[in-house]
Amino acid sequence: MLKGKRAVITGGGRGFGQALCVWLAREGVEVDFSARRAEDIEKTCGIITAEGGVARGYLCDLAQPESLSHFADRLLGSDKPIDMLILNAAQWLSGTLDEQPAADIITTINSGVTGSILLTQALLPGLRRSESADIVAIISSCGIPNFTDSIAHPAFFASKHGLSGFITKLSQQLSEENIRVTGLYPPDFEVTGLDPLAASQAKMGERLLNGRSVWETMRFVLTQPRSCHISHIYFQGPTREALRCVVL
Repeated sequence: MLKGKRAVITGGGRGFGQALCVWLAREGVEVDFSARRAEDIEKTCGIITAEGGVARGYLCDLAQPESLSHFADRLLGSDKPIDMLILNAAQWLSGTLDEQPAADIITTINSGVTGSILLTQALLPGLRRSESADIVAIISSCGIPNFTDSIAHPAFFASKHGLSGFITKLSQQLSEENIRVTGLYPPDFEVTGLDPLAASQAKMGERLLNGRSVWETMRFVLTQPRSCHISHIYFQGPTREALRCVVL
């Protein structure tokens, strides 16, 4: 059901973003992604093209409006509509309020909230050309009200709450245009490879959520008929710190 569609993924150069690009390409999706390093673009494109997929990477720093605008202009230069926009990129920041410099706090907010909002705004013309567009945001459990069980910096929490609010309102507004908007709220998770998960006997709470499960959830959302709009999905699972304490 995804074959032949076009997806735009932010932060596709490494980690979960890279895995998303590969998994989407394996579904026959044409992948456009952003990354901040040329070598990361080469790695992601190399994996996908070696498997016969189509991928294009673009240098972009979502914290910089000029860089973001250039990225959007290049994407909209294609005649092909944008069927999926995956908002994945965000700068991680940990610690207490007085432990991080102002520059890092500003970058965390700009990359996690402002950049995602501005990019979505810029790409709306491409999304509107699609007959069945989806916007999916990887928000994290740090965007859930009253959740505090994380070493993330307060600014990171603020960025995720801001993105959650943006997605919630956007979901209502764009539903009138047949554009679905979904927010995913995973806890800490790990990417252990690009292949399907092997059977595991671990019980709930014994291991981190695997990124493959987040992808499978996203794939479920993307392949539903238009009559099914899933606006928010919440996951449960331990944090890295909780598991580390158990080991100690």
